[in-house]
Amino acid sequence: MKDLMICFELSRHDLHSAVRSIRKHPAFSVAVILMLAVGISADTTIFSVIRAVLLKPLPYHDSDRIVMIADGATPIRFAHIKAASRSYDGVGAYTTGPEHVALSGSGQPEVLDAARVSANFLTILGVAPVLGRGFLDQEDREGAPAVAMISTALWQRRFSTDPGIIGKTINLAGAPHTLVGILPAGFEFPMKGVDVWLTRPSEWSIIAPFGRPLSPILSIFGRLRSNVSPAAATTELAVLNRQYAAANPGMLDMKDPQVTDPVRPLKDVLVEDIRAKLWTLFGAVGFVLLIVCANTGGMMLARAVGRTREFAVRAAIGAGRGRIISQLLAESLLLSFVGGAIGIALTAASLSAVRNISLVDLPRASSIHLDATVLVFGIAASALVGIAFGLAPALASSRTDLSAVLRGSGEGSGSSKPKSILGALGLLVVGQVTLSIVLVISASLLIESMVHLAGVYPGFQPSGLLTMKVAPSTTRYDSEEKRAAFYDQIVDRAAAIPKVSNAALTLTVPMDEFMGTTVQISGRPSATLNERPIAIIQNVTNSYFQTMRIPIVRGREFNTHDNKSSTDVAIISEVFAKTFWPEYPNGPDPIGQTVLSGSELRPHQIIGIAADVHHSGRDQQPRPEIYYSCAQQAPQSAMLVVRTTGDPLSLSALIRNAILEFDHDQPVSQISTMNEIIESSEGDLQLMMRLLGAFAAVAMGLALLGLYGVISYSVVRRTREIGIRRALGAQSRDLIYLLLKRGFILVGSGVVVGLGTAALVTRLLQDLLFHVSPTDPLTFVTIAAVFVLVAIGASLVPALRAAAIEPLIAIRAE
Repeated sequence: MKDLMICFELSRHDLHSAVRSIRKHPAFSVAVILMLAVGISADTTIFSVIRAVLLKPLPYHDSDRIVMIADGATPIRFAHIKAASRSYDGVGAYTTGPEHVALSGSGQPEVLDAARVSANFLTILGVAPVLGRGFLDQEDREGAPAVAMISTALWQRRFSTDPGIIGKTINLAGAPHTLVGILPAGFEFPMKGVDVWLTRPSEWSIIAPFGRPLSPILSIFGRLRSNVSPAAATTELAVLNRQYAAANPGMLDMKDPQVTDPVRPLKDVLVEDIRAKLWTLFGAVGFVLLIVCANTGGMMLARAVGRTREFAVRAAIGAGRGRIISQLLAESLLLSFVGGAIGIALTAASLSAVRNISLVDLPRASSIHLDATVLVFGIAASALVGIAFGLAPALASSRTDLSAVLRGSGEGSGSSKPKSILGALGLLVVGQVTLSIVLVISASLLIESMVHLAGVYPGFQPSGLLTMKVAPSTTRYDSEEKRAAFYDQIVDRAAAIPKVSNAALTLTVPMDEFMGTTVQISGRPSATLNERPIAIIQNVTNSYFQTMRIPIVRGREFNTHDNKSSTDVAIISEVFAKTFWPEYPNGPDPIGQTVLSGSELRPHQIIGIAADVHHSGRDQQPRPEIYYSCAQQAPQSAMLVVRTTGDPLSLSALIRNAILEFDHDQPVSQISTMNEIIESSEGDLQLMMRLLGAFAAVAMGLALLGLYGVISYSVVRRTREIGIRRALGAQSRDLIYLLLKRGFILVGSGVVVGLGTAALVTRLLQDLLFHVSPTDPLTFVTIAAVFVLVAIGASLVPALRAAAIEPLIAIRAE
C-alpha cells in the first residue's frame, strides 16, 4: 500500500510538472497538440468506418451463418435450389436491383425504392418488424393479395408514426397494397435506400412478364444449418448446378456448370468492392500519423536539448534516470491526450458527413458512429502516439554528462550529445520524407488517372443535361400504348418550358444502371441463350439522340412513323455492328438486317447506327447497345432527359409541376444533372484521389517542416563553429553549401527509400488507375525531383541565416 501511495504521489508530481512545462511554452504546446489532433482524428475516423463496414457483424441474428448462394440467378434456378438443397435452415431470394414505385394518395406523391423479396426473408435474417408482422408464405404465391412493409423512416415521414396504419391500404404504383409491417430503423436489406418491401421477387416489374422466368434477376441467400460449413454448402451447390444445367440447357445463369462460385458469408459479399479501398486509406492515414509522430518527436528532442542543464541539476540533487524519463513521458502523454481529445471531438463532428458521403456507395453507412470501441481506439492511439514521440527524447535527455554540463560545456563543441541528437533528428526526417514520397506519388497517380479519364469523350454531351426518374402507375398505364402516350405527353410538356431546348425519354441514362438482352442476327445459325452476345437495352423517344447529342453515323433516327402499327425497328451502336459484322464500317451493311432479341427472339429491323456511348463508365470500353422505339416498346419506368440552356437544376421544379399538371399522382425522383451522374460513377477514384491528395499535402508539409527544423537546429548547435569558420576566412557560399549538403543528404536518402517503397505500395492502387502504370517512371522521377527542390528551398532559409552571422557574436555564443 505504501509503494502504491508513493507511485501515486510521483505520478501526481510528474503530471503537475508536465502542466507547468506546457504552460511555460504555449506556442510549442499548441503546435504539437494541433498536429496530434489532426493525425489522431483522421486515424480514428477511418477506423470508425472500417469497424462499421468491415469488422462489425451484420445486425442480424447469428449473422455469420447468413450466406450468399448465387448472384444473378433465374427464378427457375431459385426454385430448384430451394427445393433440393439440404444445407440451409432457409433459402430466400431478392431482386438484384430496386423497383421504383410511386406512393400516392394523401399528401404529395413520391417515387420510392422498393425491394422485392421472398416471404421468408425476415425469418432467414432473424429480424422482427417493430410493428405488425412479416410476410406469410402464401403471400409469395402468384395471384396472392398485394401486401407491403415499409421502413421506419417512411413511417415517420409520411404517416407521422401512426401505429394504426397497420392493416390499412396504401397506394403503390397505382395499386392498393395492405401494409402489414414496419421494419426497424436502419434496416438496409437487401440494399441501401429501400423504403418499401414487396413479395414475389420473380415478378420484378422492370422485366416483361414473358421474360422473367429466364432472366437472371435474383440473388439467392440462405441461413446455413448449424452443422454445415460454407465449403460443404459449396460442394452441394456444385451438384445442384449440374442438375439444373442438365434439366435447363442454355440458361443465362449457367454458362459453365463445371464452375461453381463458392458460398460466401453475406457480409463479405456486401463489402467486397470497398474493402481494399478502406484498408488503403487506413494505411495512408497511418503514414500521416507516423509522420506526425516523427515530427513531434523531433520537436520534443530539440526542445529537450535546451533543458540539458535543468536535467543535470535534477540529477545532481538525486533524481535518477528513471525519474527524468518519467517526467518527460508525462509531458508527451499529456500533450498526446489533449491532442487526442480534440481529435476524437473532430471525429464525432465529421462522422455525419462520412455517413452522407455521395461520391461512393458505402455499405452499412448508417452503422458508422462514435461508439465505445471507437472511443477506446482513439484513447489507445493517443497513448501509443504519446509514447512513440516521447520515448526517444526522454531516453536521450536522461543520458546527461553531469560534470560537463555543470562546467558549462554540456552543450558546446566538446560534447558529443548535439551530434547524436542531430543524428536522431536526421533519421526522423528521412522517415518522414520516405512516407511522404509514397503518399505524394500515390496521389499523383490517381490525379493522372482522373486527367486521362476527363479526356475520354463519353459519346454524348453531358453539360446542360437534367435527368429524373418517372415511374407511371402500373394500373392506370397497364399497356405499352398507354405508357407510350404518357411518355409523349411529359416529353412535350417538358420541351415547352422556357430554357429547355430538347427533351426525351430513355430506359436508363449512361453511367448509371442498365439492363441487357441477348441478341443474334436473323438468318445466322441459332445459338443457345447463354451463348448469345448481350447488348445494353435502351427504349427511347424520337428526340433522344438530339437531346443527348449522340450522332447517327449511318441510317436514320426514330420518327413518328415508327409506332405500334409499323414494323418493329432498332438502332444499334457501332460496337454492336462490329460484334456481328467485324468488317464494319466496310463489308456488308447492317442497315436493313433483322436482329432477334430476348428469349422470345423478337425481330427488329435495323434502321440506324449510332456512335458508341461509354454506358458503363468512361474507364470502360463501350459495350454493344441496341435502341428500341418507345412508341413500340414502352418500358414500365424511364428516365426523363432534358437539355437546358441555363442551370439544369433551376428548372427541376418547373418540370415536376408540368408533369403533375398532366397527372397529379405522378411523382418524379432521382433528380440530378448528367455531370453529377458521371461524377458519381467515378466516385471511388474521385474519393481516393481527394483523400490521398489531402494526406499527401499534409505529409509533405510536415516533412518539410521537419527538415527545416533539423537544419535550424544544426545552425544553432554549430553557431560557434560557424563563427570560427567565418573568422578563418570562410565565405558565405561555403557555409550555405555546408548546411545545404546536410539537407540534401537527408532528403536524398528519404527519396531513395521512398521511391522503392512506393514501387511496392502503389501496386495496391492498380484497380483504380486509368491509362497509367502504378510504377510510372515519369511520375516517380518528377515527384522525386520536385521533392528535392522544395526540400532544398526549405533548407535554404536557415542556411542563409547562418551565413549572415557575425564571427565575434558567434564565437561568444557559447
